[in-house]
Amino acid sequence: MPAVTPTNPLSRAAGEGGGGGVTQREAPPAARERGSWGAAAAALTSLFLLSACGDPPNVQVLNSRVAARMAPPQVCTSQATVEYLPNGARISLPDTVLFVVGRTDISPCGQYALASIVEAMLDPRLMQVIIEPGGDLDSPDAYLPRERTTSLKATLSNIGFVPDQPPVLVQPAPVSAGRAWGIVLTVPG
Repeated sequence: MPAVTPTNPLSRAAGEGGGGGVTQREAPPAARERGSWGAAAAALTSLFLLSACGDPPNVQVLNSRVAARMAPPQVCTSQATVEYLPNGARISLPDTVLFVVGRTDISPCGQYALASIVEAMLDPRLMQVIIEPGGDLDSPDAYLPRERTTSLKATLSNIGFVPDQPPVLVQPAPVSAGRAWGIVLTVPG
């Protein structure tokens, strides 16, 4: 069996690294490395420049992104309600959708809904995320809501892998929402 050598996907896209029986002249190793790194550097530079040229994040963009991510008729997001705020949006989900019943684990539907919420965020460094637990955390028998809050907070912290993401806050819901959990995304300023 012939030995298989790993190839760089960037060089394969440029026409190197095998062509199904067509013999091509290979560049010297140093030239191949420079070409691969050069192509990668060019791609990354263009991505950074495009992101720098974009409009600054604002509430209108956030609200349209929330609407787009939460509106598709999916089983996991069908029970979500969205309230648009002057500085962001509040997404509410029943605890039976967000968590495994009777446990602190986030359910598969909860993971899908949280992924939709994260996709709606503009930039984790510019967003304030607030969790509104579906229960009174100060109650003596509030072990499950407290642990669920910790789990949800960990999931929504450092989602962009940036060191300067504002901390995820926890606050009571402005109006008792029963067992629904709220996740508020706000654009400061």
